[in-house]
Amino acid sequence: MLVVNATSKQRLANLVKELRGERSQRSFAKLLRVSNQAVQNWEKEKTWPDEENLQRLAQLKGWTQKQLQAYLAGELQADEGVICADMGEISERTLNIQQLLAQVRMLPFQAAAQVAQAALETMAIRGEKAS
Repeated sequence: MLVVNATSKQRLANLVKELRGERSQRSFAKLLRVSNQAVQNWEKEKTWPDEENLQRLAQLKGWTQKQLQAYLAGELQADEGVICADMGEISERTLNIQQLLAQVRMLPFQAAAQVAQAALETMAIRGEKAS
């Protein structure tokens, strides 16, 4: 269980801002199915998300719940492949794939569909070459 303190609230606020990117708090809140006031309070370090919302944030980042907890506890850097000892290490490539997936998950539907189409076309081409 994560102990919520000033440092973990600050790390959460930074993560929410990172995941939100250029989106408004309102549009990011819609993505998470929460109020824009909730997003605002997380970013201002006033409140803490419930477990369901923490899970959604972890998914957007491409992390497991355990990885998110490690990050919030200060045991994992958001942009590094280093994880606390009981989780081992993630390779640079795996982390980049997770970051890419997190970005795709945040795209509007049409843009995500274009990414999926490009992925399918790439797999088809590579499948033909392997045959």
